[in-house]
Amino acid sequence: MLLKFNHIKDLSDARYASAAMAEWIGFSVGELPIQQVQEIVGWCAGPKITLEVGEINTLETVQSWCTLLPVEAIECAERDVPFWQKNLSSNYQYIVTHTPTLSTALGESKVSIHKINPAEQNASEIKELNLDAISLDCEKELVVGMKNYDLWNELLETLEIW
Repeated sequence: MLLKFNHIKDLSDARYASAAMAEWIGFSVGELPIQQVQEIVGWCAGPKITLEVGEINTLETVQSWCTLLPVEAIECAERDVPFWQKNLSSNYQYIVTHTPTLSTALGESKVSIHKINPAEQNASEIKELNLDAISLDCEKELVVGMKNYDLWNELLETLEIW
């Protein structure tokens, strides 16, 4: 099963995603300073770096981030894919957002990625869905240096990823 961790905000989440052998880690453009994203990426190996882009008016920022980071994928609304393909110089993998699922545009093949919230669905129910890929949202630390990964751990154990 492929994993994507969304809205990476700190090194703890990025390292957790890397340890879980996630396929992608996503950074929301503009959510963190680029220097902080560079530092996180510098300490994290394995997952493909994904830029989660919102509106197309962020073009200059996205282009700058693509220059400064080893970006491999762009996540955006399906209607915006042609815009990003036209305006970004490299051939990136495009992850197209849908609610409640995501699908990855890989030329003719697609991987369906389902957004999962372990707080709302138990791990056994998620396993029964027999999904190809899941996406997990990262949350901001409430106390610096302390996060509770119990729900993710239970999910990954149930899915036999750990």
